[in-house]
Amino acid sequence: MIKFKKTTLAIASAAVLTIAIAGTSYSQNSTESTQSNPLTKVTAVSGKTHMLVHKDPNCGCCKGWVEQLSPSFEASVNNTSDLAAIKDKYNLSLSHRSCHTAVTDDGYVFEGHIPNAAIKSFLANPPQGSLGLAVPGMPIGSPGMEVGNKTMRYPIYLLNKDGSSDSVYAYATGKVVEG
Repeated sequence: MIKFKKTTLAIASAAVLTIAIAGTSYSQNSTESTQSNPLTKVTAVSGKTHMLVHKDPNCGCCKGWVEQLSPSFEASVNNTSDLAAIKDKYNLSLSHRSCHTAVTDDGYVFEGHIPNAAIKSFLANPPQGSLGLAVPGMPIGSPGMEVGNKTMRYPIYLLNKDGSSDSVYAYATGKVVEG
């Protein structure tokens, strides 16, 4: 009986370790997946929100933004040359578009170089009727857009499910979100 319990414990421990290791990597897909994401189960174990990041395969700043997500979020990547179709799917206005679009498993959309702190704040208490957040363009000093010590202050817009996005959720300078 004791030998059986040790063997069962060893197998269970190995399974948990395998899931945890799988959760620390991010995958790159060449096409958008419409099937259930296999990282969703890992997310439950790690406690991190999963995002699918749609980006151009040749964009270095997008790669930098994805890499900086890792302490707080799980990320997988869909490298695509048709970003306009993704942005159209989520009804993102031209004035709020940037170079990449991230979508959580819960359907929240994060467009552009948004600091982790703003995403965490939004996900902790999403405003009623909201779709997500957007940082239009590519502000100097924002996550993934670091250029030495240069930074600029930029707005983070609230995106709504009805297609509106006229209100500022917060301002940020570099990676620092203003209260």
